[in-house]
Order: sequence, then structure tokens, then C-alpha cells
Amino acid sequence: MLLKSMSMEEFRGIRRCDVPLRFSKFTVLIGRNNSGKSSVLEAISLLPFPKKLHIVYDKMEATGLLEKLHGGRSSLVYGYYGRARITYIVDDVSLRVEIISDGGADVFVEDKRLLSKQDVANSLKMDVERVDEVVLFIPNDSDLIGRMLEMLKLEEWRSKIQKLGAHVRIVKDLINKCIDDKYTEVLVDSPELRLRKELLEGNYFYIKPKDLGDGVEKALVVSLWLEAIKPEIILWDDFEVSAHPSLIREMLKWLSSKEWQVIISTHSIDVLYRLTEIKPRDSSIILLRKGPDDILKHQEYSLEDVEDFLNASLDPRLLVDRLGL
Repeated sequence: MLLKSMSMEEFRGIRRCDVPLRFSKFTVLIGRNNSGKSSVLEAISLLPFPKKLHIVYDKMEATGLLEKLHGGRSSLVYGYYGRARITYIVDDVSLRVEIISDGGADVFVEDKRLLSKQDVANSLKMDVERVDEVVLFIPNDSDLIGRMLEMLKLEEWRSKIQKLGAHVRIVKDLINKCIDDKYTEVLVDSPELRLRKELLEGNYFYIKPKDLGDGVEKALVVSLWLEAIKPEIILWDDFEVSAHPSLIREMLKWLSSKEWQVIISTHSIDVLYRLTEIKPRDSSIILLRKGPDDILKHQEYSLEDVEDFLNASLDPRLLVDRLGL
């Protein structure tokens, strides 16, 4: 499943988009605070069915997750009353989600209302079991990251991660590349995550990822879930939060090495520098701006454009202003 474009009307703090946003295989959203970055990701998180269950958040309904983040159903609708409309082009299918401020959420394909997950799955030609797993949304919310960690410890997911070898592969392919010590696996069956640290002469002991930084633990939790459910679209809000520069680089490399579609938001110039080094295939940068009329506008840049900005800017403050960070 590939999200090609999206537009919004009356969703969150956005009255409408001036033109639909187009998405690449790897898309980075930038812009000042309140420019609409989180709203865009949240709108996409309702795909492909707003009543789907986010299994990584203890089977919380997709609209319920956004209600938790913002304080109720009415907060999802512009002006707290009425009907929000989000229109997507997924592969070659036009899909529309509508959210009503006083309750209810509907999904339409070519103006035909779909009543169930099975209807949605049929329209998008996917297995109905994949509807709940096809999109993973990672908000900047520590409580929800904690919930993701607790769900990982359930026997179903712990066993799947171990069977897939993800508890070893993630450490080898991601963690060891940004930390000087050598680790061989992450344990998910203890009260807290533990990383096995290898010492000289065959000795070892276990380290709490938190002791290596909050960003390491968050990266472990998210990457283990990505390995477990293999979503087709990843949404990550404020990607750089709590992550040191080497972890940012390795996470971007790891994410861009897979087949999923990635859409992240960032305020960090360091993320942009790392992207111009890694050069993910089929990538783009979207600068968002929201005017006083609450109409969302955007400018799309290629990585080559951003690299030119970075190379030409002698004063980082000028670059921040140019890119709206």
C-alpha cells in the first residue's frame, strides 16, 4: 500500500489544504511549531479505516488514540464542531474518511460508504487481518511509548520477536552502530528491556537501555514493533526527540533500507544533514506553512535542493529561517 497524496478539510486546526500534499517513499515534514506537521501525520494515521485497532497501543481505536492525545472527539474537528474530511489517494484508490464532532467516523471509496474492515480490505485488495497493522503511528508522547513497551512483553509478541530473530538483528543492525560497547541481544521478557553486553573472556551482563539514553530505549521499542508487524506506512512525529546525532543517523539509514513508506516530521537541521548523506531513494522534503486563515500551504523540495541550502548557508540561523524550522 502506497499513500500518494492527501488533502484535509476541517481537521484539527486546519480549515483546508490549498492543494493536496504528495508523498514520496521517504518524506520529511518540516516547518515551524503549529504549521500542521502533527495534524498531517495524525490524519494519515486513520488509514485505512478510522475504526481499526492500534495493536501496539493495547488495541486502542485509531480515532480513540487521537482523542486521547487531544482531549476528546470534538478536538479532531476544526472549531470543535461539524465534520472533518480527509481524502487520500492510496495506490490508485480514492478513499475518504469523515469524522463527526459529536460522534461517529465513516469511510468512503468513490463516494460509496464502507461499513466494515472487510469492505475496506476488499477495496484496497489486502487481507483483512492487515487492516490493523498496515500503518504504524509513533506520536511524541512518552505515555504511549510506555504502552508500546508493555505490549511488547505479552507472550504473543515476545515469542514472535524471538522467532523472527528481531531481538538479535536490531541490536546488530542498529544499536551497535551508534554505541562503542558490543551488545548481542535485547531481552523483552523482563520487567524492563535489557541489552546483553559482552565483556572480555566470555563474560557478560545486562544493561538497561535507559542508561544509554532515553532515545536508545525508544528506538529499541519502535524498531522491535516495526520488525514484528512490518507495516507498510510508518508515521513518526518529532523523529529526533531524545536521540543523539549518531542514533539519528543510524535510525534514518535503517528505516530507508526497508521497503515500507516512511513519513516523519522534524525540527532538526541535523536530521536534514544526515538525510543528504544517506540519500534515501524516492525522497522529498515538504515545508508546511499555515496562514492566519488556517489554510495549509506547502512547498516541496528534493534532497538536492536541501543539500544546496545546507552547503550555501554560513549562518545556521539563516537556514533555520529559510526552511521554517
